[in-house]
Amino acid sequence: MGRTETDHCKNLEQFTRDDSVENNPESWASRSSYWLYESSQIGKRRKREQEKYPLILTGHGLSLRVEKGSLSIRDGNTHYPAEQRHWRFFNGGLDIPPAIVIIDGSGEITLDAVDWLARQSVQLIRLRWDGQFSSVLSSGGQAASIEKILWQHETRQNSELRAAFGHKLLIEKARNTLTTMEEYVPKSSIWEKAYQNISTQTQSLVEQPPKDFQGLLGVEGAIASEYFRSWSAIPIKWKATKQYPIPDDWRKFTSRAAVRGGRPRAYRATHPINAMLNYAYGILTASTQINLIVDGYDPTIGIMHDNKETRGKYPAFALDTMEPMRPVADRVILELIKTNKFTGADFSIQHDGVCRLNPELARHVAKSVMGKKITG
Repeated sequence: MGRTETDHCKNLEQFTRDDSVENNPESWASRSSYWLYESSQIGKRRKREQEKYPLILTGHGLSLRVEKGSLSIRDGNTHYPAEQRHWRFFNGGLDIPPAIVIIDGSGEITLDAVDWLARQSVQLIRLRWDGQFSSVLSSGGQAASIEKILWQHETRQNSELRAAFGHKLLIEKARNTLTTMEEYVPKSSIWEKAYQNISTQTQSLVEQPPKDFQGLLGVEGAIASEYFRSWSAIPIKWKATKQYPIPDDWRKFTSRAAVRGGRPRAYRATHPINAMLNYAYGILTASTQINLIVDGYDPTIGIMHDNKETRGKYPAFALDTMEPMRPVADRVILELIKTNKFTGADFSIQHDGVCRLNPELARHVAKSVMGKKITG
């Protein structure tokens, strides 16, 4: 068998003792090495257990191909110095991951490899560099249920059914939001006010739900605004800022929307927390889409997320059904913020002001979210 992740972790430990890293412990290479090591500690498999965690690939020069009947995978390069990781999986092996996630990067995947993944029921998920969902390949294709797809169409076209569908999801999302605040967001005067307002709105949703769909959207927006406002008290710890300067607005979290690059848009993150959240939501979208396909739904027929111009082009129904799980995915990012000190080498700013994660940090976020098995 080829070099494994365990073998590479030993090399990582040696690498962190090298003079080059000790002399510049917050460099891009050392931070990449740090996040790669952190990822390797998530969900270590026992010898006789089936692998439960996905394999996350990123970097340039990655490769998936079949060699002598087994799947050979080479990870991409994200920093220098680094040794390229290599995995070899044999048919029916317990070490075969349930999914392979490719984050940005470049390389090749052969048709034989695609067929091998399908035979072994391994899902292949692709995320863009900014964390946005790109594509998913799952074995078995679209096992659509005519009854379920008809239900999707009928619910989308009937205003009462549409509102009832959204009402149920929103109540669950609101309750998950309160739990996340209670357990993961530090208390403050802003927190107290936000928590009270969301509690009141949640109770009102149960006892006096809005009369139409637009009313539901208004309540959802109000809850989200209060929720993310409470994040302003979250301490974001930075180090080596003289060596790797950061913008002043990175020192605290103020908004889910990106405002430095023009019109506010959540998906064009200009703040590190928003950039990490986008990766978490990208993984959540992909996982939910796979579940919907397996269950016989069409993930592109949205009910709450319904735009005629984009129908059939993006997983609108996955975005619908994952809504209650967004606050659950947030917990992964909140825990990451709580337990780490970041440096400017963990992120980079693109020409348009968009914040980009170090690819090894992106790998760590993706593996953490998928390891929680959070799906809509």
